[in-house]
Amino acid sequence: MAKKIKNKIGRPKKGQIQINRTLVLDVAWDTIQKVGFSEFRLSALAETLGIRTPSLYNHITDTEDIFREIKMRSLKLLGDTLEEVLIQNQVRSKRISLFLQTYRRFAKEYPHLYPLVITSTEFDPELKSLGDRILQLCLDAFHLVNLDKESVHKIRIIRSFVHGFIDLEREGGFGRKESVEESFQKLTESLETGKLW
Repeated sequence: MAKKIKNKIGRPKKGQIQINRTLVLDVAWDTIQKVGFSEFRLSALAETLGIRTPSLYNHITDTEDIFREIKMRSLKLLGDTLEEVLIQNQVRSKRISLFLQTYRRFAKEYPHLYPLVITSTEFDPELKSLGDRILQLCLDAFHLVNLDKESVHKIRIIRSFVHGFIDLEREGGFGRKESVEESFQKLTESLETGKLW
């Protein structure tokens, strides 16, 4: 559990941490990365902050409010990570591989945040802008010019391949001795060439 933050009712003393929305979301962010959404409780969040659970509602609306904010942060983090890798590596032949490796590494490093970045963002304007940024990075990495009908189908196929691999790996679905890394490399090569075998 995260370290409890000391806070008393009334005006904070000099050097005492002021509870605000940003701090509440920061602590929720850290907590969810450790325990996941299924184990996340507002009561535990309040205890870490050193306040009563009802006092949280001075800063948030409800649990869904927190989850939406965590989703926004997760999408931004993934977008920043992918963009940094692609900016640093402009070699056209390597961009697909780097994109896929970075995406998979994000899923491994942030297992409790990863489920948030794969759900649709189409119906929430703020989330959509973050989702569209990742979509544009995908278009750039895979050398797709426009988001036309054909590109949408291609991106859905790419996501299905990669997410399926990530999901099987997360759930321990690869039990045989053959190298999982080699399998992912072959998947990458398949998406680069457009040939499955």
